[in-house]
Amino acid sequence: MADIQRSENTNQVNEETGFLSGSENQEPMAGFFSRLRFRHRSGRRGKYYRWLRAAVIGTIVLLFVLFVIVPVVYRYSPGIQRYFIFLNKVQGNIEFGKPEDVGLPGTRNFYIETEENVSVGVWHILPEPLVHSVPDISSEEQAKWFEDTLRNNNPVIFYMHGNKGSRGQERRVNLYNVLRKMGYHIITFDYRGYGDSSSVIPSESGLVTDAKVIFQYLLNYTKASLIFVWGHSLGTGVACHSVSELCQEQKCPGGVILEAPFNSITEEVRHHPMGMIFWGLPYFDWAFVDPLKDIDVQFKSDVHITRITAPIIILHAQDDRVIPFDLGKKLYEAGLHGRSRELPPISFIEFKTEFGYGHNYISRAPELMPIIKNFIQTTQKPN
Repeated sequence: MADIQRSENTNQVNEETGFLSGSENQEPMAGFFSRLRFRHRSGRRGKYYRWLRAAVIGTIVLLFVLFVIVPVVYRYSPGIQRYFIFLNKVQGNIEFGKPEDVGLPGTRNFYIETEENVSVGVWHILPEPLVHSVPDISSEEQAKWFEDTLRNNNPVIFYMHGNKGSRGQERRVNLYNVLRKMGYHIITFDYRGYGDSSSVIPSESGLVTDAKVIFQYLLNYTKASLIFVWGHSLGTGVACHSVSELCQEQKCPGGVILEAPFNSITEEVRHHPMGMIFWGLPYFDWAFVDPLKDIDVQFKSDVHITRITAPIIILHAQDDRVIPFDLGKKLYEAGLHGRSRELPPISFIEFKTEFGYGHNYISRAPELMPIIKNFIQTTQKPN
């Protein structure tokens, strides 16, 4: 009877805690979850411990999914990697054949084939003084008229946008209108996989090819010294890579303007806000950085900038939360110390946090127009 009594006592429930008492519950190897085990009880204390156990299990599962499953899935998913780098599937509802609908009268929409079965959509935005001079003639004659205007020795801004959206996004249109008021032509386009361009998988080499073919198109109508390449965000990576190759081919533009640039895509991935929660993982590079080479995405701007023989100006806002200000400074330092002292200058213009320009709105800065005008006027030189 004593043995039976002891056996029954080991299964008693502690009235104060709601936990099982007895020798089984005292075993040190029973583990964390055995200490949370309890009998179904009515009352507030039993509900509390059931909730606690569910919360602990849910948290552990969530952390496992977030810090183990997500990195592994990303590591072996090229499609997901490309999506987050290029964001080319994030599109607005824009009718590219009617640029006047987004506030760009005096603009020609056309397409250029950059590779076999690959064409890209392009806008030629006239300087403001020519906006109302477009003749009402056939489309073929009008196309020739637009191309002939490029021969008038006005500077041409060749704009390469960042990831997400298309050439018709509102913030980009705002910049075009600032530049056209200064008397410049603007040539802007959507890379392959973006906007109304061919729906093919984007890559660094593909985007660079698109940019170089359009640059060659411009050389048919104007001098290289009158073309100024402007890249923003991801577009700075395309600009640095394409212009470095153009300079080696003796086709260097008149100047390069880099707005909100990074020094390399690997550094940008490490510092991007979306990656903040993964920073402390010992396998961060393995999961998020190393795979980029396999999908042809490196954008080593700090290397490419050393091969650009044209004048360079970098614009960056201190409060940029997408591409940190420090990465723009690193790119500047790479250009400053990596280029020959005999080359044209490289300069860095910073915009204070108090103005709130962030990543996308340096175009709102009242000092932008004189900065760009001074840069272009002092860097133009005979071809």
